[in-house]
Amino acid sequence: MSDDLLELDIEKLEKRGINRYKAVLMASQEARFINDQIRLDILETSDKPTSLALKRLFEGRVVENDEAGIEG
Repeated sequence: MSDDLLELDIEKLEKRGINRYKAVLMASQEARFINDQIRLDILETSDKPTSLALKRLFEGRVVENDEAGIEG
């Protein structure tokens, strides 16, 4: 993955009920989580946290976090 461009198809996410806004929030939260794992030496990767988070999102490995405190 590090040598080729990551191809993102928003329509695949929309079929799963994830709109663009939700996708950005989910990917950024996953990237922060990955970055924390890298800093704590839990995860080793040559990919950037954002690229890895987007890859996981499009593979369906990132779940939506419904926290009640976000809206209010």
